[in-house]
Amino acid sequence: MVVVYLHGFASSPDSSKAAFFAERFAGHGVTFLCPDLNLPAFSTLTVTRMLQQLDAQLSALPPTDVVLIGSSLGGFVAVEAAARQGDPQHPVSRLILLAPAVELEWDRWSEVRPGGIEGWRNAGHIEVFHYALDRPETLRFDFYEDAERYHPATRRLNVPLLIFQGRQDESVDPNLVERFARQQSQATLLMLDDTHQLKNSLDFIWTETVRFLQDTGG
Repeated sequence: MVVVYLHGFASSPDSSKAAFFAERFAGHGVTFLCPDLNLPAFSTLTVTRMLQQLDAQLSALPPTDVVLIGSSLGGFVAVEAAARQGDPQHPVSRLILLAPAVELEWDRWSEVRPGGIEGWRNAGHIEVFHYALDRPETLRFDFYEDAERYHPATRRLNVPLLIFQGRQDESVDPNLVERFARQQSQATLLMLDDTHQLKNSLDFIWTETVRFLQDTGG
């Protein structure tokens, strides 16, 4: 088994949650990978590129089953990857989703609101504060056009899912996550008294993650 962590939007493998999971899985002798989805440049980020990066990372590994942990936008990508199941040598056998952005709610994006989607289209890019880089970065309109091709909120997955969602999430609507979970045949949704970052719940998340992987054969 290999665990792949897909970080969120304007984040990186150095995020606190990625580091938390890396340390915990290392303690259990589990292979843990966290690709940098910003590469080669944040400005050209698309969902398609992230999926391709994941495919490339997995193709370099010996045959094994894969557990995907997706945080926020990484959850969006994880759901799409599990729905495709494109690599029989590396099947996605389980998903762990942290405040997953199963729908990209553009009206919640402060960077988009000033001119709306049409303003973004006309300018060709918007400016986004990149938390991992601690500076503003541009993001091309290609991101929006590409993301609109994907619809993870409508996916019905045939793998076990463990979903953590904060009730005070300021970025992802908890109601959308609840609706997504109800559509799945093997989903466990744990609602937490926390915000989008889920930083106050990491120990609980780890305990439930271990239980989930043990219960599903990990």
